[in-house]
This record gives sequence, C-alpha cells and structure tokens, in this order.
Amino acid sequence: MAENIDYNEKVKDHFFNPRNVGEIKDADGVGTVGNPQCGDIMSIYIKVKDNKIADIKFKTFGCVPEHEEVVLNNGVWEKVSDTPKDLVNKSGNRVDIKKRYMRNYNGKLLNITPFVSPYNSFMLTPNHPVLAIKREWMGKTRKNRPGCNWLRIDKKELVDTNPYYVDAHNLSEGDYLVFTPLSFQKNEVTFSDDFLRLLGYYLSEGYSSAKESIAAFAFNKNEEEYINEVKSLIFKIIDKEAKVRIRKNVAEVYVCSRKLVRLLKQHGSSLARNKKMSEDIMELPPKKQWNIFLTYFNGDGNKYKRRSKDSETYRADTVSKTLAIQMQQILARNGIFASIRKIKKREHTFEGRIIRGVDQYHLSFKMNKKHHFVHAKDGCFLVPIKKIEEIEYIGNVYNFEVDSIEHSYLVKGFAVHNCAAAIATSSILTEIAKGKTLDEALKITRDDVANELGGLPAIKLHCSNLAADALRKAIEDYRNKKKK
Repeated sequence: MAENIDYNEKVKDHFFNPRNVGEIKDADGVGTVGNPQCGDIMSIYIKVKDNKIADIKFKTFGCVPEHEEVVLNNGVWEKVSDTPKDLVNKSGNRVDIKKRYMRNYNGKLLNITPFVSPYNSFMLTPNHPVLAIKREWMGKTRKNRPGCNWLRIDKKELVDTNPYYVDAHNLSEGDYLVFTPLSFQKNEVTFSDDFLRLLGYYLSEGYSSAKESIAAFAFNKNEEEYINEVKSLIFKIIDKEAKVRIRKNVAEVYVCSRKLVRLLKQHGSSLARNKKMSEDIMELPPKKQWNIFLTYFNGDGNKYKRRSKDSETYRADTVSKTLAIQMQQILARNGIFASIRKIKKREHTFEGRIIRGVDQYHLSFKMNKKHHFVHAKDGCFLVPIKKIEEIEYIGNVYNFEVDSIEHSYLVKGFAVHNCAAAIATSSILTEIAKGKTLDEALKITRDDVANELGGLPAIKLHCSNLAADALRKAIEDYRNKKKK
C-alpha cells in the first residue's frame, strides 16, 4: 500500500490555482520528462530574452469534469461530483480515495468515444494521461481497406505491446484504450447456483406484489421452458410450490414468501428502472456470476443475424442504466467485451393509451466473430478509439489522490492517471525560474522545488525532481537550437 498522502495548504493552492499553465507555441526550448508507464509526465516551455527566462509555461496532468463518472467497487458508475468513497484502479482492484480536489476550469475538454460501446464515452482535459497503445508504436502495420484511416495491425504484436499513459491530446482515432473489469472477489461462496439463476430471472422479469409478500415473474405463455425452470428453482430454494396464472399472452409465476422477496430485493433491488446487483453479488467469482447472466438473457435477451452468413449477435435491453453497466462487467470478467448503447424511446400510443418514452440501454456482443476490433490482453481489453471531439467547457473539474502507488482509476471502465503533486510542483517551478538567467535556472534542484512548496510527502518527491529535470531539458533544447 502507498503511504498516506496529505498535502499542505501551499501545495493545494498551486493545484487549485496553478500558475503559468499552457503551452508556448513558438517556444525557444521545450523539455518533456517522466515515466509514461506510471503516468508521471510533464512538459516545460520557455522563451528566452537576454539570456534570461522571459516566459515559462507547463503542461501536465489534467482532470475530469463534474458530470463525468468513475467506476466504484460494486461495478456501478458515479459522478465525480457526488463524492465517491472508493474507486477501482487499472488492475481492477478497489482503492480508497485519500483526497478529492476540485478547481474551476475554462477551456477545452476532449470527448473520447470508443469504437465499440459508445455509451462508455468519457470526457477529460487535454493533458489528462490515459492508459493506451498507439498504433504508430507498432512496426507490422499496413494500409486497411478503402474508407478506413486506420493502419491494420498484427494482433500478436498488439497484444505483446505494453500500454503506457498518453496525454489525451496526443491520442488519435484508432489508438487503443485499456478497459479493465473488476478483478477482486471474495473467496467464500455464500450463494447457490440455483439462487443466482433465479436472481437472473428476477433482474429481467421479476417483481413483488401484495405489499412485498409475493415474488412474481412474468413470461410469454409460450416460454414454457423458462416458466418450468423458475418453478423448479423456487422449490429448491424455499421448498414451496409456485403457481402459474395466465392473463392473455402473459404467464405469471408467483409464490407467497416474504423471505424470498427480501432476498431478491436485497441482491437485485426493485422496480425495473432501479434494478441492480448488490456488492456481494458483484464480488462473486466470474463463473458464479455467469449463472445470473444466462437466465437474465433468457428473460430480456434475444439472438439476431443481420445476414444469414453472419455470426449471431446476442442482445438484451433494460431500462436500468446500472444493470446494463453491471452486466457489461460480468461479461468482461468472463472474457467478453459487450457494447452498450443508449436508446431514446419516443412517446407513443398503445390501445388508446399514451405511453411515455423511457430510455433503454441496449447490451450486445458476439461469441464468434469474423472481425475483431477489441482484443483481450492480461485480463483487460484493448478497445480502439472511434472519434475524439473538442468541447468548450466552463465549470468545475476534479482530481483524485488514491491509496495506490500507481495512482490510477477508471473512468467509464477505462484506465486514467492523476496526481495533484505534479501540477503543484510544475506551477511553483515556473514561478521560481521566471526572470532567472539560464545558468541560475539550471541550478534549481528538487529540494528547491519541494522546499518552496513547504514540503512534499516522501512518496511524491519524485514529482519535484521531474519539474527540475523538465526545466533543464528545456534549457538544453534551447541551447542545442542556438548551436544549429
């Protein structure tokens, strides 16, 4: 575990109100340093006049806007402005939030849309490091089919390539993002396969009635296989015979049991739009969770072929956003990357009644694919970027310090990195260096930066070293250009 990180007021001031942020387009010298694998990267830009640093700016870590959503340990997404208590890191493990910082931002955001699962699109500032693999890093590339700007890659080379943190503004369409499913799980197994299969049916077709004394499941009357399985599962779990009543084309399987209702609601919630799985369920081993998905798909899913020669597409629709996200997690933990699309349903009339439009979340995937856009790697998925859009934004942005050495967390399932110390050390360095001669600036040390900030936690001292190194690189770059 990482050391407990606690920043003083001056560090916080330089994070909330960083000085000299940005890029000098016609800079006389530029220095970029850092470890792209752990995410600590910064750039220093200088303008030199009369052998002195006349202007200096820096670019380093970014933030996410207040409406953006991070992944919690139960697999759900929560807005960064809603004060999440814990997050999930790039390894899929739960991490505690030590500090959450907020500052005002006026500038561009980048909206990154993955090629598969557009609902997992996310926004961040241009300098925010994103764990990725760029296509240009690979040697075995060739032109793709007409109409596609991507270079075709060799799958083995892609999977063998290590991802690194890349500032969002350096990403391009076709580069690969890293999607990480939850990896932690409890060793003890407290749920039978029978209960998990019944829970899957409950999530798709179940509800309670009669003041929560009756558990009921609704099917088409011709779905005899599912009707009989639900009856059998209920008997195995509570030793009671369920009954069936037919209403037009609907067959309702029901049983009187407050105990069963409480259990199903505890681990599956209630009301279609609020259905979600409990933390205990989300921490089960993937193979146990697969029981839930199979019967959930029986209730809400279907198979589809666009053409007779195509492989089958598995599809399921739900009005619960959280349930769609959690099902995507369960599939990912079982080696399948599923796409989520949000479908807006319009208001319509049915049998003389006005039916209000309700948003639905469309989950889809293929078991056997002819074309692979997403590739599995070390328990994660490499997902190509479909498009990157610039959006003007004025509002609050957020930054996290987590109790993890790698300082990573997941935004909509994709791994990003953040660190308040990097912003603060870069900011204070620009104030120290501005107006100094080049020789004086070269003498600025890591200790000078840390001392000017009033001290840094031991684990973050390397950030002050990076700032000083970036300045030296910028001065070297300026002098090399002058020689040429």
